[in-house]
Amino acid sequence: MESLVVSFLALLATYARMALGLVVSIAVAYALGYAMAKSRRAEAVLLPFLDVMQSVPILGFFPVALFVFVSFFPRIGAELAAVFLIFTSMAWNIIFGVYQALKTLPREYLEMARLYLNERLEIAHVVIPFTLRSLYYNAAISWANAFFFITASEVITLGTEIHLFGIGSLVVKAFEDGDLATAYVGIAVALLGNVALYALVWRRVLTRLPQLPFVDLWRVWMKYGAYVVYAAILLLAYLFAEYVATAPLSAGDFAAAVAESTYLSLFSLARVLAVILISAAVGLATTALVVEKPSREVAVFLAVAVLSSIPPVFLYPLLAAFIKGEILVLVLLLPAAALYTVINTLAAWRDVPRDLAKAYQISGWLYLWHILIPAALPYIATGLLTTWGGAWNGLVVAEPFADVSGLGSYMAHAAGRGDVNALFASVAVMTAIVVATNRLLWRRLYRLASQWA
Repeated sequence: MESLVVSFLALLATYARMALGLVVSIAVAYALGYAMAKSRRAEAVLLPFLDVMQSVPILGFFPVALFVFVSFFPRIGAELAAVFLIFTSMAWNIIFGVYQALKTLPREYLEMARLYLNERLEIAHVVIPFTLRSLYYNAAISWANAFFFITASEVITLGTEIHLFGIGSLVVKAFEDGDLATAYVGIAVALLGNVALYALVWRRVLTRLPQLPFVDLWRVWMKYGAYVVYAAILLLAYLFAEYVATAPLSAGDFAAAVAESTYLSLFSLARVLAVILISAAVGLATTALVVEKPSREVAVFLAVAVLSSIPPVFLYPLLAAFIKGEILVLVLLLPAAALYTVINTLAAWRDVPRDLAKAYQISGWLYLWHILIPAALPYIATGLLTTWGGAWNGLVVAEPFADVSGLGSYMAHAAGRGDVNALFASVAVMTAIVVATNRLLWRRLYRLASQWA
């Protein structure tokens, strides 16, 4: 009974951190998404920057987050660092979702809004309503993804461990102490809590799409929030430079770590590409099922969201006895990473012209290439972009559990032993991969999606 009460209180503490992270994520998403949609200059700067940031694993933010928050707020620094880390696992796909919605907003709507509405009415009656579907779907995705990484947020490891009270740290501590009863009670409470949350809250939000409150407040935030975020980025860059100046960095060790990270990244890249392909196939298949029978949407969404929110530390004891190696990595990666594509693509089912397909009896590959994919492409673009980042994040957890070589495993071991050279080198290599992919693929895919919308 005691373990049940403690688990329930721990889940509430975790949900409080996640709720705060979600509110900040939505505010930042509207500020940056609106800025990118309105300004090509902001888009050119922010899109690759955000792509890099969403692909940097939570471990990559550990040193700076701890240094900044513990230095400025000694008493609650670790707690603020945990909320910040939760934010880093939530914000990016919400930002890209708002941006994608605004980029595909029909031009005639914007032209009419500029002619007949002021800025406040344009935001209230055009911008926010058009982004709500993408916002709510991506907010649900972010919640699941943050829970997937909750153990990494509540058990902060950089040479030493900091345990914060929450369901993730409770389960990890119970497993470490051999208290299996408490661990499994915590897992059960977490799963039941997520099921109840998605059934009672997210399902109603997605079916009703309620208007955001305090439209005037959102208008002010979108107008000035981007500048606040820019200033925050510059401040963090300065603090990061200050941290690096005091960190035990070595040019020789860093160069060696870059070389090793580059080699290991080839294995990780292959796994990420496999996750991308599987996610795209599952997302399109799921959307086709819902288009055929729309009443399936809620059941599919609840099943995918709850499954994807289960942290690997919850799954590993059950899976490790049956599968190992590369298959185990994919099984641990897919729930959280594929979630982005599946849910984003699922959100597109209302845009699929079902009557057209029925009227002309279009089916098979013709239906897939000429109806389903064009209708879903804007959502596929956002889904695959965030799946790409989610998969790189997930490698940091999945590869060490599966005991395979790769960039994620290398980064996790570097954080565990407090090796700043190896940690920064692995983040730098991952950043280079993300920047190259952004230029070669994602920018072109968004351009194509905006043309087809």
